Amino acid sequence: MNLDEARQLANVNERAQRLFEDGYRIRSLDGNLHLIRKQHGAAYTLDRAEGSCTCPFFTKHGGRYSCKHVLGLKKLLVAQRFHLATLSARWEAEEQAATIEQVMQSASRVLHQRLEVHLCLS
Repeated sequence: MNLDEARQLANVNERAQRLFEDGYRIRSLDGNLHLIRKQHGAAYTLDRAEGSCTCPFFTKHGGRYSCKHVLGLKKLLVAQRFHLATLSARWEAEEQAATIEQVMQSASRVLHQRLEVHLCLS
């Protein structure tokens, strides 16, 4: 490996660490096969068992070097799951807050109606 190749691989490793932040998302297809794509970009098939990818970098190097997709797969999966869990928790909290607000409004209306009835009878 020469110096240029070492620099290129260091760059690939660095880019692999920020796949989620760069807009990549992954979807499981079947077992070890995953579809990885960047929003409005090309999609590649990644085989986790073989450690292979259909991207141009992996194809160009004949599998001699791993691409950023293969190297960053685990981190991307964790980041994506965390993001989805965060969105789900936020949605659930907002839904609960809306429900609490609705209960409070309903209780307020009932209390207001009872007070009006009580004041009318007095």
